Amino acid sequence: MQENSVDVWDDFLNTLEDRGYASFDWEVASDVQEQLIEYFKARIDEGVTDGHTSLPPDLIHYIYRFPKEMRWMLRVYTEGVLEEHPDNGAAAKFLAIETLQVHNVTAPFNQKRTLLEKAMTLLSKDVETCFFAFIIYGVYDEDEAALISLERLFDRLHDTSHKTQYKWVHQLLHHYEVFYQPIKFYQSLKKDDPLIDRWTEVLGKIQNVLEKQLEQEPSNWNISSELTKLYEIFEKPEARQAVLENAQSAFEKELEKKPNDWSTLNVLEDINDKLGNDEKAQEYRLKKDPTIAWEGQVLPDFPSGSVDIEGIPISLAEYRGKVVLLDFWAIWCVPCIGEIPNIKEVYEKYHDKGFEVIFISFDEDEAVVREYIKENDIPWRQILEPEGSQGAIAKQYGVRAIPAPFLIDRDGKVISVKARKPTLNQLVEVEIEGKK
Repeated sequence: MQENSVDVWDDFLNTLEDRGYASFDWEVASDVQEQLIEYFKARIDEGVTDGHTSLPPDLIHYIYRFPKEMRWMLRVYTEGVLEEHPDNGAAAKFLAIETLQVHNVTAPFNQKRTLLEKAMTLLSKDVETCFFAFIIYGVYDEDEAALISLERLFDRLHDTSHKTQYKWVHQLLHHYEVFYQPIKFYQSLKKDDPLIDRWTEVLGKIQNVLEKQLEQEPSNWNISSELTKLYEIFEKPEARQAVLENAQSAFEKELEKKPNDWSTLNVLEDINDKLGNDEKAQEYRLKKDPTIAWEGQVLPDFPSGSVDIEGIPISLAEYRGKVVLLDFWAIWCVPCIGEIPNIKEVYEKYHDKGFEVIFISFDEDEAVVREYIKENDIPWRQILEPEGSQGAIAKQYGVRAIPAPFLIDRDGKVISVKARKPTLNQLVEVEIEGKK
């Protein structure tokens, strides 16, 4: 890595699998630590240029991955710089981020607030620090401080490009670290709250940015959805209706290109729910998941000639008089595997009273399935359908994704296609014990 160059930071990030999602056992080699320390010292020494620092813009999201000793060395150095040069905004920003983002730093909040306010004051054009402040004040439930940080953020965005403005609005509405979104702050206020006019102005700026972006991306449901929330808040039913109808038209065109696209069907279901078109919403719901239509209906038997993993003929008819969980699964399906302990618990509890389970695996390798069944002591019958959703049984029942559990009563009628977790036990208990 090149000392004191951007490459130092980029190379550090590239040692993290998927940019920060590596194992927590991951370590920074000692020579890399030394280079990073020198890299940050140089950027802290540079201070502020035209309202900005040369600190990497994504430091906030990765500083917690620094080794403890490295953070301590940088903190001591930065504190010394700030004591000697109180107007060094780079030092103030680094200390604010390090103090607030690393959990083992136990400074009182007033001290943290001082660092944050100092950084925002010294960095007159730094939007990231304002965004970071908004996150922190949301966590500490500091309404007015959160508002001020947003006002500063939008002041600094005033002369930037629309692309930059939308980037930060998107972060405010969708970033995983934002504990309390601007809309939620607003909705928590009483009508006579002295802050309400200022919050209204901030939300208005968010609305303007979203409206401009929607012109460029008419098929972006995130934008349309957020705008409908704002129009509801501002009591603009006509604007809300127009956005929903335009989104409906855009996504119906998308569906013409990909008739079975799950995400498009999901959006159209949501849009029609919001428009109050219940029948249309149900239509898209069924297209998205045809298995729903089986609830309350007698499930037809397996195709003729169906056999289990041992080659023994199998049919639903032989299970009449039993309560049956017919579950489509695969070893590679994480939620499927996560549900197996729950199914085993219900099976052990009610099997002797008439509860049965049949698994239909979408796995391609029979040997792998057999090994998994053996290792995990799965006692019920298995059917292999390596063609997945294109297999005969899956197509017959409209299974497009897994897990897909069908809970069937003693007469062969489908009770539920969502019987997972506690719901499975509750529904089986009702059928077996007659409890409600």
